[in-house]
Amino acid sequence: MKPLEHASLKKSQLQGFMLIEIALVIMLVAIILGPILQLIAGQRSKSAVLKQLESRQKISEAVEGFILATGRLPCPAITPNGTEARTTNTCQQREGWLPGATLHTGSLPSPWRIAVATLDQAGEPAENALLTGKPFEQLSPQQLSEIIFAPITANHGLGTGPLPAIHLCEQVAGQTLPANTSPGCGTHTLISPSAVWVAYPDRAAQQHDINLNRFQQFFINPVDPLSNPVWISYERMNWLWMKRGSLDTHSPQEN
Repeated sequence: MKPLEHASLKKSQLQGFMLIEIALVIMLVAIILGPILQLIAGQRSKSAVLKQLESRQKISEAVEGFILATGRLPCPAITPNGTEARTTNTCQQREGWLPGATLHTGSLPSPWRIAVATLDQAGEPAENALLTGKPFEQLSPQQLSEIIFAPITANHGLGTGPLPAIHLCEQVAGQTLPANTSPGCGTHTLISPSAVWVAYPDRAAQQHDINLNRFQQFFINPVDPLSNPVWISYERMNWLWMKRGSLDTHSPQEN
């Protein structure tokens, strides 16, 4: 073999060994970094869920404190984290932004939207009783008892049953979501037929917001806790009404 050919062969073999070494190094790095990257991703996901739980707790406590203080539900805001948009005893809109300035929730990791139920289907004098500062003055004892003691059934669509309610559903994988203009859960699981106030994180930019622009029914996604709502049921609100009365039966109510 000529010296030139020998040198060329040796150089080729050296390059081959170098490629093998590089491939081994890349493989080792992947083996080492794989679990580390998974751990980092898991920690970030866990941190996001914990922040979400903190936000849910903060919102829930703020809303219940607001009900105890005023005797009514907070209305949606027109702008994110703004003040509630309310005229006299009526919300200006039934779906909008969380009124963070009104509820004093402070800074939240992400913006939230809300929807509120009314007693529109009941007619006067019960209309908007959930929003007024004097709910018991608008509702007669008979109307109040009919609402509280009426049998709860999933067959009642919003506006046709005895409860002034929004339906809360658990999303079933593979099933189509009902239109946001249709009451009920469709083929999904009914969790509560008597939600009267629902707040949900606005994740439209991430295209994960299954509850965006809904006011008839809202969904809990078991595999995506970051999208799940906070809600107040009619039963819970009635309990808060009773607690408010027992705390101070002579306290002035908001007009």
